[in-house]
Amino acid sequence: MCWEVRNLSIGAAALIATATLAMGTTAFAAPYRPAADEVVLERLPPALLAARSVRGATQTGAAPVDLDRALASARRYIEVGQTYADPRAFGYAQTALGPWWNAQENATPALRTTRARILQFRHEFAAALAELKAALDADAFQPDAWLQFASIEQVLGNIDAARTGCLKLVPIADPLVAATCVAASGSLAGRSAQADPLLTRALAQPTAADNGVRAWAWTTLAEIRARMGNVVSAEEAFREALAIEPEDVYARAAYADLLLDAGRSTDARRVLGDATQADALLLRAAIAAQRNRDRDADALAANLSERFAEARARNDETHLREQARYRLEVAHDSNAALALAQRNFANQREPADARILLEAALAVGDAAAARPALDWMTATRIDSVALAALSGKLTGGRVR
Repeated sequence: MCWEVRNLSIGAAALIATATLAMGTTAFAAPYRPAADEVVLERLPPALLAARSVRGATQTGAAPVDLDRALASARRYIEVGQTYADPRAFGYAQTALGPWWNAQENATPALRTTRARILQFRHEFAAALAELKAALDADAFQPDAWLQFASIEQVLGNIDAARTGCLKLVPIADPLVAATCVAASGSLAGRSAQADPLLTRALAQPTAADNGVRAWAWTTLAEIRARMGNVVSAEEAFREALAIEPEDVYARAAYADLLLDAGRSTDARRVLGDATQADALLLRAAIAAQRNRDRDADALAANLSERFAEARARNDETHLREQARYRLEVAHDSNAALALAQRNFANQREPADARILLEAALAVGDAAAARPALDWMTATRIDSVALAALSGKLTGGRVR
């Protein structure tokens, strides 16, 4: 659902017109006044509607009354940001913390863990881990902190450390949370054959976990199966995840990747829905549209290019993986894709990061450039049909 902004007030419209006129004589001579209340002036993404709901419920615009209320508000913003992959929600979360964002003296474990979630989204991994270490030093029985710790270490490619964090969850977290974390790290360490049934059994058990956790568990299972090449069962798991959380951007993007790999570009576009709400979705839509030769292929590519240009202007490097994939699969600029993929892999090392580096190195014909990803695969013993196939083409320092 989109939040539709209808009928700016005359004062607001006049202000916009005045600002426009100040830019040059070719600007509009008068503000636009809609003929009726039903005229849609702009469609805003669902994330902003959800964030507006949080603001209304928590009155975040005012100074925080106390830490507990500030944390509650920040957490709700974070949930919005995670569902819609929208960085603005994380900005609202930081604002909601008010004076506690920079507080160090007497910072509670809950405050540090919440700050770590915001820092993690920004890819400020070292700072996030420092917050989590301080939180766990104060209280080692915090499921949220251990889960975040495991998640960050997994992103950094430190699978043994991630597994250690996951095992800490077993006695203190909901069984589904612990099982999902253990299965995810186990799969990345070459134990997908054990991870799949472990997580399948956990999902069949009664749980008090909320919808977000259940959708995450199904998505994790789907990704494990996809890496093993089990397309049909992976698709079933993705459908379960999206039945629980239809707007989950991560699940929709991952499902679209499965379909794109299977040569089902039309189905991928159907899963993506309104792809404009997040860069990750728009990237997959642009790839699918180009493969299908859809009429909007050029428009989608241009939109994506503009967004990435804006990110570069902000010195925002949180989506280097997506930028590399855009360069490789949409813009067909292999050299630029390889440079971006190398920079990205220096900061984060998940399967998708390794894949884009291998693909870009293969496209350029530079097997040596793929060495960091190949070494990571050897160290982790990851189960992945796609990565194994790419590795085979790059074996021996020559491109086949």
